[in-house]
Amino acid sequence: MMRQQHPLFQQYPLDGQVTIGGETLSTPYHIYDGSILFIGGTANARAASDLLAGEQLMPLLDSDGKALMAVWVCDFTEANLGQHHELQISIFASFSPVPPVTAHPFAIYRALILNPAAMMICHGLWNNTERVVRYNREHLLLDARLSRRQIDRTAASWRFQVEDAERGQRVAEGELTVPGRQPPQALMAMAGHLGLRGMMQSMRAPFIHVPVVNTRAAGSAANRIAHTYTKADKQVIRTFGPGDRLTIHDPRYAALRFEPAFVQHNDGVRFVYLRPE
Repeated sequence: MMRQQHPLFQQYPLDGQVTIGGETLSTPYHIYDGSILFIGGTANARAASDLLAGEQLMPLLDSDGKALMAVWVCDFTEANLGQHHELQISIFASFSPVPPVTAHPFAIYRALILNPAAMMICHGLWNNTERVVRYNREHLLLDARLSRRQIDRTAASWRFQVEDAERGQRVAEGELTVPGRQPPQALMAMAGHLGLRGMMQSMRAPFIHVPVVNTRAAGSAANRIAHTYTKADKQVIRTFGPGDRLTIHDPRYAALRFEPAFVQHNDGVRFVYLRPE
């Protein structure tokens, strides 16, 4: 209960109810505790544009002509929808053309912090409970699918394998190490890329804010924005290394030829996903 009293949930409280699958559920979506792997990098720009052809969006590019992309692996241990897992494949985009961000392992951070037009498209989404899948599809207008999922998580590593339960096909799998402390080289590289303005803006924000856009695959007539806010007890950011492994099997996303650049480990996560606007 103490985690639910955090200022994040005081500012964005549970203030409504929705009936989904014959069950009354609270809204907005709250995560009170859990862990997240945020794996960011780049993808083939033509493949990303093809994937967004039916949307009103265009991928954000870096100065090397690559699209910005990420994979999220989440183990949520306490939430208003109950304990659940999540795999998300995201593409960063905007509604209108914007200048490319300088190519860098941490280019995604610069785009999100310094470019108000930058948003994250939740394109591929898998959850391991029917309740969360229905909630994401019917209430948050996300193209969620049911997963069979295995996560083996220790203090030193994550191993995961996700399968689409309906199709019986593997989606993604990986193994990543978790450093015991923040590598100073990564912070120095990030600070140099963000610059003084970016670092100050990041440090002043009480919560990490990321606007998330749905696709039209879940039946939405338009791409709608939902604002998300995150606060973690512990965060470690590092570059993707030779000891890490990530393979995307889903043909739609394997075609993107994802090149991971960094890994952000978040523990003690508090998270709010507001209703789409």
